[in-house]
Amino acid sequence: MMKKSILFSALFASAFTASAMADIRWDYVGTGYTDANVDGPYIEGSMRLDNNWVIDGRFSALSKNSYDVNILQAGVKYLTSFRLDFSPRSQTYVLAGLETEFKDGDETGAYGGVGVRHPLTPQVELYTEASYHSIYDNHASLSGGIAYFFSPDWAVRSNIALNSNDVKNEFRFGVSYQF
Repeated sequence: MMKKSILFSALFASAFTASAMADIRWDYVGTGYTDANVDGPYIEGSMRLDNNWVIDGRFSALSKNSYDVNILQAGVKYLTSFRLDFSPRSQTYVLAGLETEFKDGDETGAYGGVGVRHPLTPQVELYTEASYHSIYDNHASLSGGIAYFFSPDWAVRSNIALNSNDVKNEFRFGVSYQF
């Protein structure tokens, strides 16, 4: 009887774990609010081109007092085949791109880094990225976030980026539509 209950418990746990994982969806558009030294709305999007490549972009219209700045970011992610032993459904990637600041500000630079996205449950996805940016006199950024899917296509997203040097930390909150 003890062996049957242990076997049943193991099967139940593995079935629950398998059903708790979701596939990572890279194709989405989103909008929300950014709070950093300057704050305001943003729009962003991402589209998977094939098994390994994803393009993404973001536009933010930020302001503080009489200072207004627009930030445009465009890049790519290369999805690696590297898997984490403790989390085989996680997706690791390498990212690179360009970002520019215009209007009251005027600066352009490149960025690069690594990241991982992890489907925690069918409704919750976590991500973290470590990146280096040549804009704003060079700085490193460690960001992490969460997406809560309240339907198969809609999610509430939030993230925080901890930045080095004199670059202010950033908090973002928004919604996205996955397609």
